[in-house]
Amino acid sequence: MAEPSSPWKALSLVSLIGIDIAFCTVLGYWIGGKVDAWLGTAPFGLIIGVLVGLASGILSMIPVVKKYSKDLG
Repeated sequence: MAEPSSPWKALSLVSLIGIDIAFCTVLGYWIGGKVDAWLGTAPFGLIIGVLVGLASGILSMIPVVKKYSKDLG
């Protein structure tokens, strides 16, 4: 794998990945908690919400990483 052209560009990519995955996971946790409170199905909504949030965070990063790897060369 080629070296990044700038360490700041690599740092921004890693930070973006971490923030996006964390935000989506926390959002899934919050929505799962609300669904559990509404349906009374604790902790299943919470678990599903966290897993869906984690998956959406990972899937939303795929285009960003592809674009970054294309910029490398």
